[in-house]
Amino acid sequence: MPHTEQINQHSSIRDIIRNRRSIRKFKVEPVASDIMLEMLDSAVYAPNHRLTEPWRFIYVSSETGKKNLANQYISFFKRTKPDLTEEKVQNVKNTLSGVPGFLLVVCKVDENERAKDDDFAAVSCLIQNLQLLAWEKGIGMVWKSGPILYDKEMHKAFGLKDDERFAAIIQTGYPDEMPKVKDRTPVRERFTEL
Repeated sequence: MPHTEQINQHSSIRDIIRNRRSIRKFKVEPVASDIMLEMLDSAVYAPNHRLTEPWRFIYVSSETGKKNLANQYISFFKRTKPDLTEEKVQNVKNTLSGVPGFLLVVCKVDENERAKDDDFAAVSCLIQNLQLLAWEKGIGMVWKSGPILYDKEMHKAFGLKDDERFAAIIQTGYPDEMPKVKDRTPVRERFTEL
């Protein structure tokens, strides 16, 4: 598997969890869709109350698909940021063009508030599973969120139903640059025993 030596120096789940990083600089080569499907086939074994399986996925890695996604981003920013300059538009285009693939994670939105929370928690667990499976294969990801996930025009452009929304837009590819490790707060400082 390409680029694995760069990431996977250990094989225990503990090491993969602790060593995984959000990747923002990628090599040009996209992750093949069969590899993405293979990882998703395992990632769906996330905890999921009532086994609702509230997810589906749209993989964007073709030049046409990526251009469409970039246009949707720019359209969104123009609608929501009236002071958007041409320079900022170009920055958005440049940033997105440096990403080999995007996995759009779609989440079903239940009318029941508790079920909606349970479903989003399950989708979040799935995304973490996917990131760990990817890291094990030498694939990097960064989980992107923000107001665009709720944008109805964006939903329409990608065929979302009325009871769906984006849970994440995951940028993915083979890492070209490794971020430095950031220290975490020792868990003892956030741990109470009763």
